[in-house]
Amino acid sequence: MDDEISPPERGRSAAGETSITRVLGILDLFTPEAPVWTVDMLVDRLLLGRATVYRYVRALCDAGFLVPVAGAGYVLGPRFIEFDRSIRLADPLLHIVPPVMAELRDVVNGGQLLCAFYGLRVLTVLQDKTDPNITMSMERGRPFSLFRGSPSRVILANLPTYQLRNLALNHSRDIAEAGLGQNWAEFREAMRVIRRNGYLVASDIDKALVGISAPIFHAPGAVAASLCLVRMKENVSAEDAVFLGRLAVEACRRISDELQAFRPGDADVGAPGFPISRVR
Repeated sequence: MDDEISPPERGRSAAGETSITRVLGILDLFTPEAPVWTVDMLVDRLLLGRATVYRYVRALCDAGFLVPVAGAGYVLGPRFIEFDRSIRLADPLLHIVPPVMAELRDVVNGGQLLCAFYGLRVLTVLQDKTDPNITMSMERGRPFSLFRGSPSRVILANLPTYQLRNLALNHSRDIAEAGLGQNWAEFREAMRVIRRNGYLVASDIDKALVGISAPIFHAPGAVAASLCLVRMKENVSAEDAVFLGRLAVEACRRISDELQAFRPGDADVGAPGFPISRVR
């Protein structure tokens, strides 16, 4: 799928790279398209000595990040499953958002996505669906561009100005191809419009769906994630889009308040009794 973002290219050793960077680069190479790597393949890809690659692979295996398989290959190991459990137990968003999604479920009558980001990637960390006809590409853990899709763009629009300027300088082509502006002035204005509206409606990833997203903040002005309400496009009128947009903003305001009040050890935090307006 064109909108999906690939892992960073780490295939060439660059001057100034540290051993840590190279080891992390090895992990980046393990993707659904290339899940198995041998030492010989890694040597060819990384342009490093065989002894160095063996040392890195052995360290990753010892830590549980890689495990050997038949054919002298290696795949990602069980340590990542351990990390996933830790994330599910410790991430404040995963304590706060599920009760909100549960309250929204019947009103949305479609699907919901909780999306977070790092760098140029946006990933779904939680998905909820009631409409069996909906198939969402943005499944948990699948990376997508920061420039496409309403969950991504609403996060993008709420980044600090200096980050937006850096993105405009270094990713002007991606921004232009996404229809977000041909220069810094146009890009800045596009982001301002999204921020002013408070939510974003788009269907540029799954064409048969409409996603209506609003931002979530872990501190005032510091965007952390987004909540996307999803319906089949054929079931969304202009009036519906406005209603769902306001619903998303209301939900994200409550989530943001809960998130900013969250303290380590708040294991049972939630959003019981979330007030959902049903009047359009």
